Amino acid sequence: MGTTTVYGAGGQIATNDSDIATNASGISDLAGGVDGDAIDSVGTLESVSGLSVVEKGDAGIHKTTMTLLNVDMASVDAGANGAQATKKLYTFPEGQIVILGAHMVFPVGGIECVIGGGDGYLDAANLDIGVGVAEADAGVGLAGDEQNICVLADVDLTAKTSDAIESGINAALLPLDGSATAIPVWLNSSTLADGDHGANPDVLRVDGTITIVWTVLGND
Repeated sequence: MGTTTVYGAGGQIATNDSDIATNASGISDLAGGVDGDAIDSVGTLESVSGLSVVEKGDAGIHKTTMTLLNVDMASVDAGANGAQATKKLYTFPEGQIVILGAHMVFPVGGIECVIGGGDGYLDAANLDIGVGVAEADAGVGLAGDEQNICVLADVDLTAKTSDAIESGINAALLPLDGSATAIPVWLNSSTLADGDHGANPDVLRVDGTITIVWTVLGND
């Protein structure tokens, strides 16, 4: 066995080839999200057609990247309170969660209404889209916990589809008490006026990515 000393910014980190291999393996596992010593390091992805996830890290620092490919959300018209469409995507592990940062991005054409034409969404409807810990309820636009993970984006549809890149970010720490009930992640949308949606249901189809960097502080 060879003997090698490796120095980093914090000083000596390995003294022989075995230690180096162990450290390298641990770093590799951490990058792949398979740290065997992590407790409650990964949440639960919902069974949604077109939804996939890549998990990296452990309970100390974790990065969850969800990809949406033709994910459909059924809309419900609430009359003067607009129309809402929502989909549960993910649930964090039970415990005290702190979101360190989050970002959503939907490409040009990544948001579209399936029916349109005024029966459901107008072809030129205006709506909010965001990510939060609460399901969107009746009310024009999104607010509060409906978009506290990723701040809402204002989407203007043209010919039933989004005509610009839509994104939202949360750069502030967001502590969440999931010690009694695990915290969910909802993708939410709501029209900005009653006239943006007719009385009939429609489907909002979404392509894009949602990235959340988070940590587990512990559990009660």
